[in-house]
Amino acid sequence: MLGNSLTAAVNSTCSLSKETLTCNYVPEEIPDGVLSVTIKDFMLDKDLFVIHDELFQSESWKNIKYLTFKDDQDISSKTIILKDATFTDFLQMKMLHIHMESGLIIEPNAFLGLENVNTLDFTGCIRLDLDQLMKALNGSDKVPNLEHLSLQRVYSYGGLNFDKTFISCLYGKPLKTLDLSKTHIATFEFAFLRTFSDLEFVNVSRVTFEVTDSYHTGNLKPAEVHRIGVDISYSTKGSVLNPFSSNTFANLKIPFVEDSIPVSLYFAPRMLNISGFNVGQPYRLYNIEIWSVHKFKALTNQLIAKRNKLQRLDINLDCDNFDISSIIHFDLSENTLEYLHPSWLNCMTGLEHLDLSVNNLNDMLKENKQLFGQLLNKTERLKYINLASNQLVDLPDEFFEGNKNLVVINLAGNRLTQVHFKLHHLNHLSFIDLSSNNIRILDSMTMNQLDAMKIDLEPNIGNTDNMKMTSRDGYISSIRKVRLKGNPFSCNACETLSSIRWLVSTTITESSPDELTCKGEDDTNISLTDAVVVVEGICERKMKIMVITITSVVGSAICVGAVMMIYIRRRRALKQRRRHDIIELLRQDETRFAVFLSFCNEDDEFVQENVIGPLNDGLQRIVGTERNLNCIGDVEYRTGRYVHDEFLRCIELCTVFLCVVSDNYCNSSYCVQEFDLATQKTKPVILMMKGDVDIGLMTPAMQLLFRNQVRVLWEENNGEYRLKTSWENVCESILDIGSD
Repeated sequence: MLGNSLTAAVNSTCSLSKETLTCNYVPEEIPDGVLSVTIKDFMLDKDLFVIHDELFQSESWKNIKYLTFKDDQDISSKTIILKDATFTDFLQMKMLHIHMESGLIIEPNAFLGLENVNTLDFTGCIRLDLDQLMKALNGSDKVPNLEHLSLQRVYSYGGLNFDKTFISCLYGKPLKTLDLSKTHIATFEFAFLRTFSDLEFVNVSRVTFEVTDSYHTGNLKPAEVHRIGVDISYSTKGSVLNPFSSNTFANLKIPFVEDSIPVSLYFAPRMLNISGFNVGQPYRLYNIEIWSVHKFKALTNQLIAKRNKLQRLDINLDCDNFDISSIIHFDLSENTLEYLHPSWLNCMTGLEHLDLSVNNLNDMLKENKQLFGQLLNKTERLKYINLASNQLVDLPDEFFEGNKNLVVINLAGNRLTQVHFKLHHLNHLSFIDLSSNNIRILDSMTMNQLDAMKIDLEPNIGNTDNMKMTSRDGYISSIRKVRLKGNPFSCNACETLSSIRWLVSTTITESSPDELTCKGEDDTNISLTDAVVVVEGICERKMKIMVITITSVVGSAICVGAVMMIYIRRRRALKQRRRHDIIELLRQDETRFAVFLSFCNEDDEFVQENVIGPLNDGLQRIVGTERNLNCIGDVEYRTGRYVHDEFLRCIELCTVFLCVVSDNYCNSSYCVQEFDLATQKTKPVILMMKGDVDIGLMTPAMQLLFRNQVRVLWEENNGEYRLKTSWENVCESILDIGSD
């Protein structure tokens, strides 16, 4: 049972968890095996609390390595005094944490004897007097092995002054990390970076800097601060952080002069975090060129510039004189970035880790696909690339052509529908994240690209560096995997079967088939394991429908074909019967004629010499009679009768109307009237063209026949006329047309 302390409150409690004891008072005795003690919420019934050596007289306190005083209550009216020589008996203590908002008075010799303490943490001590603290640390006998000092959220009216006094008080201590985050700084001597040769990291993130000239670099050389990591993210107001008054620049050539900005701060630290410095309008830089007269070499290995609203960085760097090849880790994520000139990355020839996630680089892809395709051309050492959440709908086929050392590709949260960019040459690639894209069906090219990850796995990709790097993204690089969860896979059609089978059978997907789903025919989610059977059922049903459809179509075609054959045969037989009937009628009824021959008087000689005789002879041979089968008006019209009536009588006795068309015929109103009456009587009409006839002279009805029906042509040569076809063909055509 825990012993009671004279300082215990009325409701004193303690709890023990493994090696940590937590109490709301200072206990007299510490149980065996306890290495860490937390005194929490101990100011409930006190306005003044004095921490002195008499509270820790028991021998059981001497084994404590970690001691924390913590009170989160609003106790601004209360005070804690840390007396001289309070911890002289804490020979094993490594860390001392004091977190409280009350007034804190530290006497000059409060930290005497803490020879083994390497960490002092005053996070949240908003009323800590920095001058008191420096006096308590000043001297080689006060926390001589201090490595980690945290003053996070320490406040001082007018701002904290990290000046020469601050430097002298900590001089000689092996300080490695200094946390000044979330403070208000009035003066900052960068020269202290030179003083502390063991310093590795300085955190000045979320700091409000006074707008003064009290930021002295002390003529630091870049090499003197290269060992240090600096986090200046989300800090505000200081001109050292944001030297620009405008956020949009265009068409500028800017000379880079080494003395124009604090190089030790911007380009020399081993790690530099400048995230969140811009809280105003987005930066938009168009056609900017930065060049250097003298060769400049940066030393920074890790550059982080997240959430700075760097919307457009169309900046062309002169890589020959501006050497930033030292940068291994570059983070431009969450900037709403729409455009990044390839020269930025081309100059980072040593780049291994690149984070461009949560931006809008699809805008650059749409604006200039060729330039976008050159982003990674020179980054041959690149091992990790994060392009997640960039709205990308596609990537150029050769996008990763120059990145043969890639281990991890993160393309999650984009709008990719397929993977057509080349992967087969990436022998080190072990993980590609394609989750939450818009992949519905994997086509053959995508499956071939992802299948390429299963072969040629080089043995050296599992080395410690790669495993360390990829484990930050939650993946170990010794096994090749593809992350596909969150894609709207489809399994509602037979065309998805090959895609679903690949997803189920492949060994490279990170998720098992049971964890991936697809959308079925009724838009419900189906496990991929069950989807194969579902889609096979769809294919079987589709095949049945196809067979039935084809059978129906073939059957219908056969029926239609049979009907057409019957129709054609019957029509042919009917035509033959009509032809036979016409011939029989011409043989038996001597008042009937095969053809009415229409021509004008100007063509009488031509017709008499070239048409009447051969035409009648040919018809007589076919019909088998010796009588005249040509009806000519001048011969057959009865004397004293109306010409119109006689024409109608004769045309009724004829099978076909044959007109000898010439320019004279077209100009004759009588001939044209005969032609019109014949067409009105729906008699079959054959045009016999005498030489070249001017089509413009023909009536519209005559032109229609001229263009659409085969004509009998006469060719004139030196006054001689020659029929282009045979009289047998002409006569057969007359009887065929008449039987239609």
